[in-house]
Amino acid sequence: WYVFALGLLVLVLVAGVKVYGPRRWLGLGSFGIQPAEIAKLATLVAISYYLFHRTLETRRQLSTVWVALAVAGAPLVLIMLEPDLGSALVLLPICFGLLFVAGARVKHLLLVVALGLVLAPFAWLHMKDYQRDRLTVFLHPNKDPRGVGWNLTQSLISVGSGGWSGKGYLQGTQNLLGYLPSTVAPNDFLFSVIAEEKGFIGSLGVVGLYAVILFSGLRIAANARDRLGMLLATGVVVMLFFHIFINVGMTIGLMPVTGLPLPLLSYGGSFVLASMTALGLLQNIWIHRRIY
Repeated sequence: WYVFALGLLVLVLVAGVKVYGPRRWLGLGSFGIQPAEIAKLATLVAISYYLFHRTLETRRQLSTVWVALAVAGAPLVLIMLEPDLGSALVLLPICFGLLFVAGARVKHLLLVVALGLVLAPFAWLHMKDYQRDRLTVFLHPNKDPRGVGWNLTQSLISVGSGGWSGKGYLQGTQNLLGYLPSTVAPNDFLFSVIAEEKGFIGSLGVVGLYAVILFSGLRIAANARDRLGMLLATGVVVMLFFHIFINVGMTIGLMPVTGLPLPLLSYGGSFVLASMTALGLLQNIWIHRRIY
């Protein structure tokens, strides 16, 4: 599956369909898939299998960290070339989360993080203009001469105008009147639509439901029959948590704007398929927790 996902990522760079600039989709007639979503789950499984077959002593070596990063780095580079910064960055917390629960030394993980911070200025130079603009607007929201932060501004208005109980179902003016563009309202900024229509109470309910899923995933990881099940369940939880944290954070101005959808709510077939597959994997681990 990992090799298959890499093949799709290479194919999308050659024959992919451009949507609003980036080349992220493979079109098959009226059906299209986004290989980056498949690559997230495939990379999670590949790293889990690699760490499962390593002994405790070798998992604590620095070489294991580099190999795991290399496994995540191949799809990360290909996804960055599309470009899709948000999906590419999801692979890093998955990799670090799996290494941590597998027993990697914390000092080795901190060493890699420090190296990443040193290389961050070089990554900035290779970003697309719109990616740099998003980070600049996030750090300096009052300096937006080109209107890059329009979606974020409208999202904050949507969230704030919802109040405690919201304006009612399908009564959100920012969405219905088009201030929050229809190209982003059903996917990247769906949480702001929910906040405007259902208010703080409804938003808290959504976050609470996500908490149930995430804590259930952690419970499944803790009760897995072997280390492989524990690693797979942990990876799924990290992937879902990162999507939820980044998506909700960007709608309320706590994180830079990225194209990460909200699990099980945002419009989009490829990510829905990947999310349901991940949840099915969790359910499988739970079902077989006592079967040896």
